[in-house]
Amino acid sequence: MSEKDNIIEDGVLCTSDYDIDGNGNICSGKTVLLRRDGILYVEVGKEGEEPIHSLKADNIKRLTIVSNIGCANLEADLKDGSSVRLCKMTQSCVTPLSEFIKVINYYVETGILTEMKEELSRCPKCGKPFVANTQFCINCADKGSIVKKFIKLGKDYIPAFLFSGFLVLICNVANLLIPVINRNLVDNYLFPASEGLAPWGDKNPYLAIVGLVLAMFGIYVFVRVVNIFAARLRNKSGTSFMNELRTKMYEKIQFLSMSSISRRTTGDLIKRVTEDTTVIADFLKMETAQIIEVGVIFLCVSIYFIVTRPILAVFVFLPVPITVFAISRFWKFIHRKYERQWILGSRANGILHDIIKGIRVVKVFGTEEKEIKKYDYAAKKQAEIQAENEKIWAILFPALGFVVGLGEFLVLYFGAWAVLGESFMGEPMTVGELTQIISYTGYIYGPLRWMTSLPRSIANAVTSMAKLNEILDEEPDIKDHENVISPEIHGDIEFKNVTFGYKSYEPVLKNVSLKINQGEMVGIVGHSGVGKSTFINLVMRLYDVNSGSLMIDGTDIRDIEKSKLNNSIGIVFQETFLFAGSIYDNILYAKPDAPPEDVIAAAKIANAHDFIIKLPDAYNTVVGEHGYSLSGGERQRIAIARAVLRDPKILILDEATASLDTETESKIQEALQRLTEGRTTIAIAHRLSTLRNADRLIVLEKGELAEFGTHEELLKNKGIYYNLVMAQRQTTKMASVKK
Repeated sequence: MSEKDNIIEDGVLCTSDYDIDGNGNICSGKTVLLRRDGILYVEVGKEGEEPIHSLKADNIKRLTIVSNIGCANLEADLKDGSSVRLCKMTQSCVTPLSEFIKVINYYVETGILTEMKEELSRCPKCGKPFVANTQFCINCADKGSIVKKFIKLGKDYIPAFLFSGFLVLICNVANLLIPVINRNLVDNYLFPASEGLAPWGDKNPYLAIVGLVLAMFGIYVFVRVVNIFAARLRNKSGTSFMNELRTKMYEKIQFLSMSSISRRTTGDLIKRVTEDTTVIADFLKMETAQIIEVGVIFLCVSIYFIVTRPILAVFVFLPVPITVFAISRFWKFIHRKYERQWILGSRANGILHDIIKGIRVVKVFGTEEKEIKKYDYAAKKQAEIQAENEKIWAILFPALGFVVGLGEFLVLYFGAWAVLGESFMGEPMTVGELTQIISYTGYIYGPLRWMTSLPRSIANAVTSMAKLNEILDEEPDIKDHENVISPEIHGDIEFKNVTFGYKSYEPVLKNVSLKINQGEMVGIVGHSGVGKSTFINLVMRLYDVNSGSLMIDGTDIRDIEKSKLNNSIGIVFQETFLFAGSIYDNILYAKPDAPPEDVIAAAKIANAHDFIIKLPDAYNTVVGEHGYSLSGGERQRIAIARAVLRDPKILILDEATASLDTETESKIQEALQRLTEGRTTIAIAHRLSTLRNADRLIVLEKGELAEFGTHEELLKNKGIYYNLVMAQRQTTKMASVKK
């Protein structure tokens, strides 16, 4: 056992589920790795029962999953030569259980126990699927904490929203005066002539009528003007909050670790920054003001009914509990429906983004019809769930509206009887009072009707908030600690017993030790998948090593300020990425404060100046998205110029001359030769001829350092490198014969 194992306390270390028992029945079972009395055990059994199997981990040679038709078995090969079938499972359990057995097998091979890194697809609490590309369950999430987080984010805009709400409050109170004035107008000035002398006697009523009408008109104008001001304030504050939220999201995405970004699609991240922030801003602008308006009117009118006509209040509020109950029952259901709609929308957007981004490949292979069908299928699925959701609202909203409307009919019926003096409600009711009550009833039922649509808005908003919250709360794996230093970097690179895997129990590089001296050019060769790209990813600190240490000039790379490290490294990728903009801007990207003469000098070193000045707008030529208006060789030379301008101490070339014709490659090789002078250079290449200028070569095999030396030394050894060279020479000869 490793030293690390000895400090682990007794108890359960990791678990995974299986769901078929020995009789072929569905069950709830667990495979458990636990430590008891200092010894590691793998136990299998049903929850709450004694384990069916209990094996010491040190007696296991290897765990494997054997696939059958529709199910799979977990089997253990033991060191004594025997084997044991531990459990059976459906395919839904295979993926998480495979991670479990990788942890065990890694321990068996190395004696090192690592943490299980499981990408769950379902919530461990409720078993429902997570929202796509997340570890978030909308069903089990604490909605209150999510909302509080966004209130904290928008604290600078709360005063504006509160003031807007105060203005809405004033408007609502003013609106409540209109039925009072209308009642006075009806009862005191519009008395039917058949009932005899009007209450005003011989006085002319027209002046009073004009005054009352003008008062109502004044309130109407006041409310509209104040509402316009409040709406403008809400829109301005909501838009500003949305922009700030988008900026925070974009900023956070920039600093996310590569492991985090690689788990998500580009379309998913774009949707979070654009669509989800819009949903939240619209909710704040529209629904918050509506909530204040509904609350104030409902409270005031309720008090009026209870105080003046308590019996009639019973009929008014009769539909309220029915509506509230229906909404509460509908709440969880609509959450799931809108979560599904979000997932399908994100999937359709992802397909659209991939198709547009890879349109050249689509054109080359003539798969337009296939891609149209793929997007059409995704769009139809989204449309179907959206139509289904709208259908639910189309049924529910009128049904609840009908229930609410029954109260209005009851009020009108019994109110009319009260006007005629034939009512059990006590004091007779005037026509004016009846009009006031009918108006106030509308004020009660208007909010109730609005409440039927509120779950729809809240479900959308909470889902979007949760999606943003997941990104905003995520801590990057790669970040500076408190005591980082910012040394002058010269370029010595040393790997000391470095082991790394994107999952620690699946190492890509294993116990690699080597030193690259300052100013030395080193090539990395090996078959695909041996860890070449992982090697340079560690040097760029896109990931941190699992064990061992990576040193730059004798300092652990984790102790160097990340910005300092980034500014000291330049890279030229095989797939050159150019931003939509001018050639000048793309070169300047490496060093934004560089003067024009340095940009031109960098282009000359990269053999790019000659073709640039022949373009219609020279350095101001707009290259278009990804730079596809230029040839591959031209894009590559601009990328080299960008690296030259940065003047890095450490240069990384990742297949920088792959897939280029001989003439273009010679120009780029000449540019690279000038670029690598005096710099520590690490170059990856499948064509070994491109590494002829390398001082030494690193040969990787199955993640291990197989060979390290000069070209001549490795050929003399007649090992892996020798075989690679001979194989490529044979391939070249065969190609020459065919020509």
